[in-house]
Amino acid sequence: MKEFVPKANIDKDGDRKNKESLEDQKIDLKVFIREISKEISECEPDSLEFFKLKNSFIKAAPIFRESIKEYIELSKEYLFIMDSEKEDYFRLADKLDLMEEEDREIFFQVFRRGQVYGQLIDNILEKKEFYLNQNEIERDKEKEEIKEAKEELLEFILERFGFSEIEVKKLIKSWLTIEDDEIARWYVARNLQNINFLENREVGSAKYLFDNFGIRGFGRYEIHELNKQYRERENMGPYGIYYQAVMDWNGSFINSDNSEDLGRKIEKQGFLMRIIEADGKIDSAKRLLSLRDKYEQKIKFMYVHAHGNTDVIGLGDDKMSSNRLFEQKDLKGKGVQRVKDLFEDDAEVILSSCLTGVKGGLAEEIANTYGVKVIAADKPTVCRPISVDIEKTKDGNNLEFDIIFNTVDLEVAEEREDKKRSDLLGTVIYNPKGR
Repeated sequence: MKEFVPKANIDKDGDRKNKESLEDQKIDLKVFIREISKEISECEPDSLEFFKLKNSFIKAAPIFRESIKEYIELSKEYLFIMDSEKEDYFRLADKLDLMEEEDREIFFQVFRRGQVYGQLIDNILEKKEFYLNQNEIERDKEKEEIKEAKEELLEFILERFGFSEIEVKKLIKSWLTIEDDEIARWYVARNLQNINFLENREVGSAKYLFDNFGIRGFGRYEIHELNKQYRERENMGPYGIYYQAVMDWNGSFINSDNSEDLGRKIEKQGFLMRIIEADGKIDSAKRLLSLRDKYEQKIKFMYVHAHGNTDVIGLGDDKMSSNRLFEQKDLKGKGVQRVKDLFEDDAEVILSSCLTGVKGGLAEEIANTYGVKVIAADKPTVCRPISVDIEKTKDGNNLEFDIIFNTVDLEVAEEREDKKRSDLLGTVIYNPKGR
């Protein structure tokens, strides 16, 4: 490839010295970015040829910047997809460590128009192990140079939305704990889209939901749910909680419209449903106390969506932390009474978690410890419940839930048609007060 010489003369400020349209150079830009990407990948990083190609890219950069700026201006009035070579320019600039502050700012503007998600996802997935092992790296002084890795574009964007460096790493880590890379890729994209949509509607709303409700999995919900919760942040009406754990190793929480359906039914009864997420026992307690103090009332009900087993539910994504699991033995701790005082006496707790409803397990222990009605499943659950019916209590001050969970056994039996459906539903109720 010959050294790139731009047709248009560019001065040091990037202004054009003639009226030649950038559209006339469109083919040149496409050819250039394709060829230089190919040739750079075939060169040794310390070779003379690599240096020449990198120098050609530097000379071409002003042309690309101006072309992308034209796209940004046009996209304010018309909806269209950015040309691929413009996105490839960002990819190559990032790869060559040539992203200047102006490039980052332009990249942010393009992101705000719903573009360049693919590059952000690729960058983050490439560093998946770094984010997942962040706590270990922080603790390991011998890996200090890894800790100081260059700032990623996604980190730059999220910090522009008000998130701190530490908060950004927590967000990204929670998105990447999904083990399947293809599901994780979809989920990261969904998170980016929803944060972007939120910020386009209400500046600062994503950070507010993170700070006040612990929401990290923005991609788990429909955008109107998140926007509604932000708009109703000062509503002092009676409410309950849709509690979702941060931990979601298999991505099952991102394929459910459970919160949307539940929230709609609760709203019809004249109550609010507030979504909260928590990363462990300590974070859970802080969230509940914060809600009590802000809204100056007790919580009416709680629907818990978390991975679980007979005597435990998973909360956090840090495998190094003893705080990440809520175990049956924790109900014997000193904070039991304090948590009980946060809820109404007739509050109902729904555990949408595998096996927690087994006799003698977590659900029964919660019911006996707190004196509340608990609805749970004594079989492995899948997807959203088969049905959820909600009515007001006789005095109208709270809600009663009638839920039938969907189970793995039920799905298998329906495929084989070899068992009665009623024998496999797996929904159990523990009600120490006999209501």
